[in-house]
Amino acid sequence: MKKITVLLIAFVSSFLTAQESDPSDTTKKETSFVIMPIHNSVAGFSNVFLGSISLKPKTNLTFYSVFWNNPNFGNLNSGSDLFLETGVGLGFKLFDDKLYVNPTLGFGHGKFMSNGTGTTIGEAIIPSVLVLYNTKRFELDSYLALYKSFRRGGDITRDLVLNWIIPGYKITENISAGAFYEQFVQVRTSDDLHESSIYQWLGGYVKLTLKNHIWFRFAAGGNLDTGLGTANEFYKVQAFIPL
Repeated sequence: MKKITVLLIAFVSSFLTAQESDPSDTTKKETSFVIMPIHNSVAGFSNVFLGSISLKPKTNLTFYSVFWNNPNFGNLNSGSDLFLETGVGLGFKLFDDKLYVNPTLGFGHGKFMSNGTGTTIGEAIIPSVLVLYNTKRFELDSYLALYKSFRRGGDITRDLVLNWIIPGYKITENISAGAFYEQFVQVRTSDDLHESSIYQWLGGYVKLTLKNHIWFRFAAGGNLDTGLGTANEFYKVQAFIPL
């Protein structure tokens, strides 16, 4: 528990330090908050909350939470101890705001990574990076995250890697389509089990974007790795709803 306490203190300190500004700056900081519901054929339903606070014209402080609702990620019968992610990061706009890079440090809470009997705060450390690229005709959404087990609760712990790359073409102002690739891999377990892919999806997507920045994306296709019992096909639906 001491390790996680030190990390949480450092986490809060970095958050507060990032918000410090020039006292002569009286401009109001821009903020945003987004709800992003997601449902896919393996993990089920989850809700993502995304927020940001501008620090400089090209830099913002970001924070997020992911509420995993699948009871397999907690206590199967009661649905308690569900896996929760929380994190903070910095976002950078580059190349005339076409490129956005957002490295984040997150923490996992629950029993999914630690394999304990109940909730473990800070059971995992989750470094990640989100990269978005947008032009008049091209869009790219890519992500890489390591779910590193940090606190042991049971006999077996695990480390996981989640990544996706989603390039697309904007057919009109409101419609885009493209390729979809996502992989979820178990890279380590404490009983020395070999690396194994939970799934490896390859397919396509269609995305609808509204003028108020709300978008809806549906992806589907085939699963290239079914070794752990996942299905031959997949679907994933996702919405982006700014408040």
